[in-house]
Amino acid sequence: EVGIDAVHAHDTALAARFADGLGLSPVRSAIVSLDLPEEAADRLAAARVRCAGRGGLTRFSFHLANTEADVDRALDVLAG
Repeated sequence: EVGIDAVHAHDTALAARFADGLGLSPVRSAIVSLDLPEEAADRLAAARVRCAGRGGLTRFSFHLANTEADVDRALDVLAG
């Protein structure tokens, strides 16, 4: 009912907010992959921020169920 264009716009806006919060170049994808130290991955897991290991990187994939608050929470954990 929402429509694929609206879903894509939502997902990529969240990823762009996340990338900007990390000082990364702008992204046009809903996926942001980072090379994070193990302790950052541990903090994310402890804070119940879901992400996945892919090819030696930590992958954040944003979709319709995610909100700006989710992005801010992940950024806060990574900043800590």
